[in-house]
Amino acid sequence: MSLMLRSNLSTAIDDLDKAECLADTLENLLKLDALLGLWFYIPHDFNCLKFWLHIMCRVITGIFVFIIPPLGQSICVIKLILSRDAEIQEIAGIINLVLTEMLTSLKLLDLRCRRSLLTELKEQMEGSEFLHFHRPQIHFIEKSIKVSEKLFVWLTIGVVIDITVHIIIVPAVHRFQFLPVKMDFIFFDVYKYPYFDIIFIYQILYKPTLLLTFVAIQTLRWGFLLCTISQLDVLIYNLKGMKKLDEGENLLDHESFDEVFKRNVIHHCAIIKFIKTFEAAFGGQFLLFFIFNSCIIGTTAIEFFSIQNPLNHVVDIFWIFGFLFMMIIILFIDCYFGSIITEKNSYISMVVYCHPWINLPKNTKKNLIIFISRNQRTLTINAAKLVPVSLTTFTKVMNWTYKCFALLNQMKD
Repeated sequence: MSLMLRSNLSTAIDDLDKAECLADTLENLLKLDALLGLWFYIPHDFNCLKFWLHIMCRVITGIFVFIIPPLGQSICVIKLILSRDAEIQEIAGIINLVLTEMLTSLKLLDLRCRRSLLTELKEQMEGSEFLHFHRPQIHFIEKSIKVSEKLFVWLTIGVVIDITVHIIIVPAVHRFQFLPVKMDFIFFDVYKYPYFDIIFIYQILYKPTLLLTFVAIQTLRWGFLLCTISQLDVLIYNLKGMKKLDEGENLLDHESFDEVFKRNVIHHCAIIKFIKTFEAAFGGQFLLFFIFNSCIIGTTAIEFFSIQNPLNHVVDIFWIFGFLFMMIIILFIDCYFGSIITEKNSYISMVVYCHPWINLPKNTKKNLIIFISRNQRTLTINAAKLVPVSLTTFTKVMNWTYKCFALLNQMKD
């Protein structure tokens, strides 16, 4: 796949540096997508035995990773509520983990249903409209590559620390008297031998798989957002440089202003199409994340502020605070990237208007006015066409979270 991608890029771009740079960008996203390849595509024929082995592996993995854990935790929560002896912070501590696992499962299912849109996104990224780079513009692409890689690395490190502390260190501090993830099954007592050991090992195996799937889905989304931002940066650079020197010569001496402007308009239309396709592919995920994340942060905050004798539960405090901080940061990054895309697209109209267009032909002026008018529409990424992905939405979600926290805190008192 990587060789085919590089071959296509080489034929589309003459400059070797440009091809290598864009190949790195696309390959970086494909590496993230490769983590999800197990769930989306089967590289075998329907009549092949390997095809059915893949199906069987997916069914077994889906049951043991995405169905049994939230089911066992839900039964535990129901029993605690019916017993009327459990404290609200104990219930909240289980609910936030259940919601996190359900969120990952639903996001994965949503992507599975929209996998054709993922293919369309990759095809648009390989289109000729996104491949017209000159050496100064490569800086924007390289910047998006570095940011994407850093986000992937830091989120992976955060998840590894979370797994290590939650699954190993916290139970070890309590001398392995409790399961890392509280579960309950109707047919047997999970705290009796040998069920306790089996469930404990099972949790050590399924939890990393689930959370690494969460990382893959999340960083894939960020990768597409960063690709959009870098393309907008390239377009802004091109619009600013329409009348500047290119490689020591005047661009207008080689081709007309109309041709240069037309190429930029086509690039802008391709970016808008890419954003709309991205919105169709990930809009449902954004809405799910906003709703679930509000509840997760609220229940986690209840658990955090309800810890008694903090000095005796330093490890628990460290893990809960780290989990809470990570969920808030992920929400902020999503909304921040959405706001950046909206701001950069709005800035395009100003760049075109500030161009010295007074002496241009009448027909060219008309085209500029049409482009500016068309670009007056606010370009936003909407969550399921309901809520814009922006910093304003971030503040609203945090407001919902505080209300959830206040309600649960009153129940605790």
